[in-house]
Amino acid sequence: MKKHICEEIGDSKFCIVVDEARDESKNEQMALVLRFVDKTGLIQERFFDVSHVNNTPSLILKEAVCGIFSRCNLDVSNIRLQGYDNASNMRRMK
Repeated sequence: MKKHICEEIGDSKFCIVVDEARDESKNEQMALVLRFVDKTGLIQERFFDVSHVNNTPSLILKEAVCGIFSRCNLDVSNIRLQGYDNASNMRRMK
């Protein structure tokens, strides 16, 4: 699925939406959603990844996002907007 989403995005600009929460076993999880305009001009929003993170300070979340993008060959410099759940630790990631 990720490969297909990456192909949809290609070299286009995109936005990310990041949220974090604890699962039932008290482990921190980070969810990543990508928003982009497809080749037909329609706005698409795709759930992209959920990852375990050790903690939720902005640096750890940034490293997790960059790691996901690196493994999927998505260029971080193509990010044009970052969205969060208004958590203060996430706002520092910008």
